[in-house]
Amino acid sequence: MKSVPRALLLASFAWLAGCSIFPDPKRDQVLQQERMQDDTDERKARLKAKGTLSPQEYELMALKMGWTTKSEPGLPPPPSIEELEKSVKAAETPKP
Repeated sequence: MKSVPRALLLASFAWLAGCSIFPDPKRDQVLQQERMQDDTDERKARLKAKGTLSPQEYELMALKMGWTTKSEPGLPPPPSIEELEKSVKAAETPKP
């Protein structure tokens, strides 16, 4: 008789432990939102205290804003106004 309650207790414990192993998308999303909020709060506090961004935050901001920090290798420099005007004039003149 003692083995039946023990077996039932062991089976219920295994079932409860198994449920906590499986991922829960809602719980994961809530935890991720909390971490993001904590990070944002910490960043705001540091920004208020120092008035500057860390290099990683600056690079991330530059990417989000579309800033370019260096030219891509192999790309020519942008044409000057004079070069653009010459190409427009060349395109306007009729070819024989």
